[in-house]
Amino acid sequence: MSSAEVRGTAEEFILAFAPDEASQAATAARRLLGEGVGFSVMPESLGCLYHPLKRLGWNRIPVVQTRVGLGYKAAQACKRTVDVVVAALTVTLLLPLMALVALLIRLESPGPVIFSQERVGKCGKTFAILKFRSMVDGAQLEESTQVAHCSSDLRFVKIDHDRRVTRLGRTLRKTSIDELPQLWNVLRGDMSLVGPRPSQPGEVLHYDAGHFTRLLVKPGVTGMWQVSGRSDLGFEDAVRLDSAYVREWSLLLDLKIMLKTVAVVLTCKGAC
Repeated sequence: MSSAEVRGTAEEFILAFAPDEASQAATAARRLLGEGVGFSVMPESLGCLYHPLKRLGWNRIPVVQTRVGLGYKAAQACKRTVDVVVAALTVTLLLPLMALVALLIRLESPGPVIFSQERVGKCGKTFAILKFRSMVDGAQLEESTQVAHCSSDLRFVKIDHDRRVTRLGRTLRKTSIDELPQLWNVLRGDMSLVGPRPSQPGEVLHYDAGHFTRLLVKPGVTGMWQVSGRSDLGFEDAVRLDSAYVREWSLLLDLKIMLKTVAVVLTCKGAC
């Protein structure tokens, strides 16, 4: 069913369900939010969502109502316009630096300059994220072994002191220069300049119902997580920050995050 069809089926949506139906309700809630449709929830279902709620009364029955934020088409169009303009200007300005980085990668180790990996975007749609290669060629073949031997949260995998990272790659990661090709992801529409960290499919498999809130918007090149501690933060902290972003989104908030990103990158705070 399309967004227009969902909107046209009823004037008001209310989710009411038994306690053992929380997972089905969460699926319905994610679908409505993904289509930009606001709805009300009976109090029993508060435990299944990390989302801003507002007290209301409906026919003398206590209910709470979600706020959609970026679900509105005007907000999406405004954000997309800013993404395209800023990403295009940034690519133009940084093209000499990106060309130099590409040359240095080729000189240090054999293999492609750009590394591509599957990530999960808005509403669960997968896409190929682009980065400058910071590991030895073929490092992905060892990914499962590395993850199996690390103690990271499987919802938010981090591998400390990864031996597959090249000497140049460590510098690229520390300065976040390896992320610059993601500007092409922004221009293609896979990502936004600001949004939640894009998860790997294997991480999403371990999500609980409430964690899917971070998939209601496009993932970002930078975001609340990156300017609030980056690798120093855990998964639950990331979900809390992403939920706050979905709730409080505005162009001013995006601008603040982008400016903070510059400061974080210059100080290499929380980089791994």
